[in-house]
Amino acid sequence: MAGARRLRSRGRISGSELVEHLDEDIEHVHDDIEHVITEHTESAGNEVREHLEEVDDHLHDMMEHSKDLKDAIPLAFLSVGEEGVIVEMQGGRGMSQRLSEMGFTNSTRVRVLSSSSPGPVLVSVRDARIAIGRGIAMKILVHKG
Repeated sequence: MAGARRLRSRGRISGSELVEHLDEDIEHVHDDIEHVITEHTESAGNEVREHLEEVDDHLHDMMEHSKDLKDAIPLAFLSVGEEGVIVEMQGGRGMSQRLSEMGFTNSTRVRVLSSSSPGPVLVSVRDARIAIGRGIAMKILVHKG
């Protein structure tokens, strides 16, 4: 596709920088799709247009999810007594599966019962008290409050 913007790898980035870069890439794809829909497809009855509109809807969902991630902080950053709602777990499949089995799932409320660096974090999740290592608590992203 001549003249099209290409998504570039930006090297190794993490955290909020990664979300910012993903947002920029998603916005570029969104703009390109909107351009194709408005300038290069018929207004009604075009199968390509319908598929592009569906892809555009998915991009809107992705943009909304990235906003959620921007506001998320690691569970380990909460103080004793503070609560958060789980947004994402950034570990591998095995870690995510094990945490899920213990009750750590998206949209679940957690409360920090005890936390003293560099030791484990004791949390209340689904009426259970569970101690997790600080490294694992850094990989569980929550919305504070």
